[in-house]
Amino acid sequence: MILDTETTDLYDAEIVQIGICNLDGEIILNSLVKPTISIPAEVTSINSITDEMVKDAPTFPEIYPQIVKSLADKQVLIYNADFDISILTYCCRLHELELLKLRKRSEYLMEWYAQFYGDYNDYYESYTWQPLGGNHSAIGDCLAALSVFKKMADSEIINVKKSFENSWLKYKTRYDKA
Repeated sequence: MILDTETTDLYDAEIVQIGICNLDGEIILNSLVKPTISIPAEVTSINSITDEMVKDAPTFPEIYPQIVKSLADKQVLIYNADFDISILTYCCRLHELELLKLRKRSEYLMEWYAQFYGDYNDYYESYTWQPLGGNHSAIGDCLAALSVFKKMADSEIINVKKSFENSWLKYKTRYDKA
């Protein structure tokens, strides 16, 4: 599965949209989410989601069972996993819901793609993260992440192909069994 969220901000933020798709690009979940706080104008200018758009959307506790069901026993690919997992954790705690425990079953696509892209920064001694190129909607970013994943998996670069071959088969096998 591939997951992405759009939020009210970067820190102590709430989810305003969540998207989940499978490795075939089939949309599993695509929903706006009504937060308990207002969406700042500067965030709306990025993700185009307004308070008006989410006023009748399900709340996080209402959509939580769908999230749990969609991700049950699945490995999850997340482009910016640190961010999305921390926001999901924050929302679970805010609403006193069981944590999703995604850290041990998620892959951080942004780090993989940075290595694949190959822009090494000597000062920071790491690869430079690359923009996803999605449309700042949760499902649009899921599909962009899927495209990046497939690009890396289909690469002719031998070491990259080997690195991702096992991951692709692992995910594909788990998805086919689901």
